[in-house]
Amino acid sequence: MVDDLKHIVGSPMRHWLTALVPALLAILIPVPASHARPLTSPTVHLESSQAGLSQLAATKAKSRAPKVVAVKNLKVSRSENSNSLVLELAKPVTYTQRRMKNPERLVIDLKNVILSAAAKRKVNDDSFPVEIEVSQFSSRNVRVVLDMDGIVDVKLRKLTGPHRLIIDYVPETASRMPVSKSTITLPPVSRQITQTDRQARLDIQTIVLDPGHGGKDAGAVGRGGLTEKEVALDVGLRLRNLLMERLSKKVLMTRDKDEFIELDDRAKFANRQKADLFVSIHINSHPKRATRGVEMYHFGIASDRRAMEVAARENGDTISRDSDILDMIKADLALSKRIEDSQNLAWETKIAIVNLVGAHFDTEDHGVKTAPFYVLRYTAMPSILAELAFISNPVEEKHLRQSDFRQKAAEGLFEGIRNYLNSVQVAFAR
Repeated sequence: MVDDLKHIVGSPMRHWLTALVPALLAILIPVPASHARPLTSPTVHLESSQAGLSQLAATKAKSRAPKVVAVKNLKVSRSENSNSLVLELAKPVTYTQRRMKNPERLVIDLKNVILSAAAKRKVNDDSFPVEIEVSQFSSRNVRVVLDMDGIVDVKLRKLTGPHRLIIDYVPETASRMPVSKSTITLPPVSRQITQTDRQARLDIQTIVLDPGHGGKDAGAVGRGGLTEKEVALDVGLRLRNLLMERLSKKVLMTRDKDEFIELDDRAKFANRQKADLFVSIHINSHPKRATRGVEMYHFGIASDRRAMEVAARENGDTISRDSDILDMIKADLALSKRIEDSQNLAWETKIAIVNLVGAHFDTEDHGVKTAPFYVLRYTAMPSILAELAFISNPVEEKHLRQSDFRQKAAEGLFEGIRNYLNSVQVAFAR
């Protein structure tokens, strides 16, 4: 009977009949309970068949997917006229490119490509160009990002024998200049220190160190996850030890652990302790990844747009309310004298940091600047704010993770403070 029905009904109905007919027969011809079979058995069989077909389809689809191509290695070359990044490939690849803004950058996506172990090692090497970022963007795609700041031209070339993708880019002349590690000397001396000034410096006994941010306020964060608050605290603790051990000074800290302290409370703490010097420790950040180096600040009107932005970030707000700072400084003679002393401390400290850190790590000198930082305005003693490096720069972020770099930064701060205490001349910027 089943066979007759199969011939009468088309093949698409056969699976349905396979499930239906046994049920009809069970009704028409009773079967002893001991020989009964579950009516759901055919359904299980059908589901298993469907699962098998789905798996087979997935296998076929996977077999049709393009195979991934490895970036076997990366090579960087620099010449007087242009720089190049060479991606050595196992096979030809396809890619897309697009320009993006804020910041200006060229994004190149290589499809069905993976980075080899050798290529990953090259990317993580400190010598790899900071203006280029190469990453495994997804499991089957590699992304190359070129920071276009200071880049006047860029071209992409595909070569065979062996297969290569070459990115040629031409930087501005200034951006190709090597970093100088020569020792920096003081700017021209404006006047001799007075006996009163000298005695005031000899009487300095209490120094307050202010590691920036902390607790819920991480400060600037690098692409690798390093936080400003962590580095600032570590450098501050190292500096405290140096000042206590080598100069026998009383050193107090606005925070000596990972905790949040309001800006107002930092300034009030230093004033309440009648501190003689105040040093705030920070790590810088910039939207342009290639920017790096040391920046030193003392209180005043913003010396440039960049100084204004840094102060706004560290203050946690805008600084438009400080538009009358210049008149305030002229009217407050005590503040004017404190700014002069702070300037001298800033210069001594910046020079020492650049010399000590620069002897072991590539850095740049961004000079001494003025900005209306809250903690510098409301402290009643000579005070400076040190931005030791740029955590937004991938190479400097790596350095900031290293104990040796942190120690050199602390020693630079220490040497600057000691030189300020011992100096017999007052140096002014031109």
